[in-house]
Amino acid sequence: MHHPRALLLLAAAAVLTLAGCASPAPLSEQDTVALTTLAEVAGPTSNVDADRIESTECWLPSEHPITDPAVDSDTLWRVMCRVHYTDDSGERYQDATCIGDFSADPMIDHCYRYAYYDFAPKFEDFPGVTAP
Repeated sequence: MHHPRALLLLAAAAVLTLAGCASPAPLSEQDTVALTTLAEVAGPTSNVDADRIESTECWLPSEHPITDPAVDSDTLWRVMCRVHYTDDSGERYQDATCIGDFSADPMIDHCYRYAYYDFAPKFEDFPGVTAP
């Protein structure tokens, strides 16, 4: 009989299914503070009315350090944020580029309205994390 093999295959499938459903790792304290600050500044400093903002999602700062050899810092990061808002025409979004520093207080105080160029990254290039 093939029952033991079938049970083994069923158990392996269940493990793989559950692993795919596992929740993502919790955010570090630095990323949580950075994302909270980004939610406060990304929209308003990119010309989005704060009262119309529904949510903000950003690339995870710890995964996007600035690695330019001309910059002598291991705490600087650069991310893109997508600010979701509603205006008279309906649901919209505005992308922003933001440069911060984990060692600064605040980590960031300004973002810039993003304009896409052929050689530049797009928000969709990396996963976004919804800011708390």
